[in-house]
Amino acid sequence: MSTELIAILSVLGGAGLIGLFYISHTIEKQRRQRALMIANLSDYAFRLQRLLDSIPPAYLGKDIQLLLLGQIKKRMEKLKQLAPGNDKFSKKLDSTNEQIAEISAATTKQAKPQLKNPEEANQIRVLLQELSKVIEGYTQNKVLTVDEARKHLTFIQASFIDANLNFLLQVAESARQEKKTKVAILNYEKALAEMKKRNKKGENSERIEQINAIINELKLESGQTVQTTADADNELDQAMNELIEEEDAWKKKYF
Repeated sequence: MSTELIAILSVLGGAGLIGLFYISHTIEKQRRQRALMIANLSDYAFRLQRLLDSIPPAYLGKDIQLLLLGQIKKRMEKLKQLAPGNDKFSKKLDSTNEQIAEISAATTKQAKPQLKNPEEANQIRVLLQELSKVIEGYTQNKVLTVDEARKHLTFIQASFIDANLNFLLQVAESARQEKKTKVAILNYEKALAEMKKRNKKGENSERIEQINAIINELKLESGQTVQTTADADNELDQAMNELIEEEDAWKKKYF
């Protein structure tokens, strides 16, 4: 075999090895990218499902539930394409479609839950704040228009305030049972201010009277003077201002 032929074969062999290495490297890179995409899509869908499972439906509303389920569905469809042999994604897609059909057909308004303890109420507030960030992200990514996002955020804000009211009442009741009178009165008064602020149609009037009676009872038990309605309203106005500041901070953040 001539020297020239040996040299040519050596060059071709080297080029073949380089080509084989490049192809292998490209295939491995694509495999890693595909695996990363599957992980990201799956993790995000899990995050949305966690919000759906953890926040009471009444605090989400029908529109937000369908929005989140629609986003989960899109990701499950993509995952099914990326991993057609994975039954988990197919089953999750079927389950999501069933949830969408069930919620779309529902006509009964969900009742707001009676939260069992302060920890549960606080956890819902945290989840609602996380949900608001998700909605905000959909505006930035053009999934929602600004008006659509504003509508959803307004609903979430109302849910947040309701959960906050539940939280205040739970803290007050726990403090009352533990004989921490000052803490109980403080949180009852904050809850009372919130209810008065949202009592335009009188829907909270009976509950307001009940809370007032509890506050007066606690004050008498602890030797405090029971204030007149006018004096009580002045202190409630101060507590109300604190809640208004919290609400305004929310609006500045999301509107």
